[in-house]
Amino acid sequence: MTQAARRTLGLQHGPRSAQVIENVRAATLTELARAGFAGLTIDGVAKAAGVNRTTIYRRWPSKAALLAAVVEPLLADYDNDPATGSLRGDVLALMTMIRDNAARPEGRALVDAVKAGGTGELGDLVATVTERALASFRRAGASPLVAHLAFSGVVMWDQTHDGPPADEDCAAMLDTLL
Repeated sequence: MTQAARRTLGLQHGPRSAQVIENVRAATLTELARAGFAGLTIDGVAKAAGVNRTTIYRRWPSKAALLAAVVEPLLADYDNDPATGSLRGDVLALMTMIRDNAARPEGRALVDAVKAGGTGELGDLVATVTERALASFRRAGASPLVAHLAFSGVVMWDQTHDGPPADEDCAAMLDTLL
């Protein structure tokens, strides 16, 4: 006797689904803070979120996809233009937004994952983050070179300094670029 294939409805939408997504996002952040990207497991996230592994795999087929879901709210920030009325004001607002996003738990998780050598697995995500951020600079009217240098200056600042750039540091970098 053969058993009939199990029929599912696929991805669900609605309040319960939204709650599951938020629980998984929160659990992923918790697990990233505890174990880092290298130690992140789907099993660990599922247990922390109180869901089955298949619930996670149905939506996010890899650790990189989980991290992408976690950082999406940060990326959404880059879709909103500052519109301060000047190129300098817009670029400065974007630079401080990048700095502030990197300090949020989601941003720290991404930075830590990349620093820990996850660039191979996270290559597409890093490219997406970079492109969405650079697009916001271009929409503000910055040249591609100014956009790249402003973005990189903020992202790389803590490699040679003790912490993220202060507002004055962002302004000084920008004034040098402009």
